[in-house]
This record gives sequence, structure tokens and C-alpha cells, in this order.
Amino acid sequence: MTRILFVSLFIATLTMTALSQTQNQPENAPICNLSISQAPVIRGIRLGMKPDEWLKLFPGSAQDEKIKAILDEPPKPPRYGMKDVVFPQASGQSQSSYLSREEFSGVQQVFLTLFDNQIVSVLIYYARYPDIGSPWDDVAQLIPIFSETFNLPPVSAWHKHSNLTAELTCTGFEMTVSAGNQPIIILTSKSDFREIIRQRAEADKLKARAAFKP
Repeated sequence: MTRILFVSLFIATLTMTALSQTQNQPENAPICNLSISQAPVIRGIRLGMKPDEWLKLFPGSAQDEKIKAILDEPPKPPRYGMKDVVFPQASGQSQSSYLSREEFSGVQQVFLTLFDNQIVSVLIYYARYPDIGSPWDDVAQLIPIFSETFNLPPVSAWHKHSNLTAELTCTGFEMTVSAGNQPIIILTSKSDFREIIRQRAEADKLKARAAFKP
């Protein structure tokens, strides 16, 4: 629970910072017109995937009672359909993992955020570098690897939050890359799921107002 809360706060902080920097973006800054269908597919994970698609990437997860319970939960307040599923690597012989060694080599944890059980955001913690500290002096050294792998715009199109964190804002998605001892990426859809959540919350308010009797 503590881990999930930390991740949620981390994403919220980066989102607020990104909005602020986007508003102050120079007019001549490169624009990313990539749609959600052109968003990176990372280790087989694609934005918009439904359960019958993404569960296959984590063999055995479809039979996990905890995951079943999450998927069966109705879109109730306060999150109105938003859900989180975490897939960690096994940390000991007694702990099993749904992250296959072949497909998720070099990945420590996959954190999926769902809306109505479809993926709207994915956060990936890559493996740490326990012996050398961090190989990255600046996030600009890491961005080209993602850009070349997933056909994304070059470093000049990314907005740096700090020397170790930068974000790419495109038409259909946003992607944050964090360098350091443990590289992290966050890929988030810019679909209308936030508006749907707002509408559901407003509908509940209207029902409460209508049902009130003094």
C-alpha cells in the first residue's frame, strides 16, 4: 500500500510539473504529433489494452484471486473505475513473480493503472545498478535510447524537469523518463478517461442533492 501511494504521488507531482512547463514552453519548441496508436509498446505493454490482452503478458496472473478481485470491482467512488495492478520481480526463492525472465529481463517492477480495466498508464522500474551507482550523468544520455527504440522525437522535443527527469508530451500520450541508479519510465494516455471520471463524480453529486430531504 505504501509503495502504491508513493507511486501515485510521484505520478501526480510529475503531471503538475509537466502542465506548468508546457504552459511556459517556447513557441519554437518541437511539437510531438504522435497519436495514442503510435505510443511506445514497452515489453509488449500497450496503452488501451484490455484484460484478455495484458493478462497474457504475465503468465498465471489471470488465475490470481487478488487480481480477479481488482478487475471485478465496479467503478465506485472515489476513483470511479481507476485501478492499480502491480507486478514485482521475485525477491527471494519463496516469492513467485508474473514477470517472465525472458520478456522482462532488466525490469524490477511493472505498475499498471487501469480505467474500466483498460491500461491508461504504465510505470516501469528498471533494475538498479548496485555496484557503479548511476551510469547516467544527465537524462539527455538516456532519452536517445528510448527515442531510437520507439521512434520518438529527439532530446530537443523533451521538457526537462531536472537533470535526471524529462517528459515528452505528444498528441495522444505523455512519457516521462527518469535517469539515475534505477531508471524509471511513465507512459500515460491522453484519452478522455479523466473527463469520464469527472462526469461520474458529478452524477453522484446530483443524485445526492436530489435525494436530500431536510
